Amino acid sequence: MWTRDIKNIREGTLIDVRYQEEYDQNCVPGSVNIPWDLHLYYLDELMDYPKPLVFFCEEGYRSGLVTLSLRTLGFEEVYNGGNWLDVLHEMEADMPTAA
Repeated sequence: MWTRDIKNIREGTLIDVRYQEEYDQNCVPGSVNIPWDLHLYYLDELMDYPKPLVFFCEEGYRSGLVTLSLRTLGFEEVYNGGNWLDVLHEMEADMPTAA
């Protein structure tokens, strides 16, 4: 899925589900890091974050698991953004340029 296809993405929350070490090496500016295998410990925080919630990781597999898990639990407006670099480039391309 392309992030540009997600309605109101600028009002939502970008969540990187890679491990902390991966996130620390490079990340999407403004994103939140919640490692995929710990996401169930963050349910209260996830409920409070602005929607939509867009999850991403290295290839989109871990973020897909998190998205499926949360949808199963009844979360709405959760999306698998796929690869973090794709999200980064799409968000940068969507930003207005200074004149």
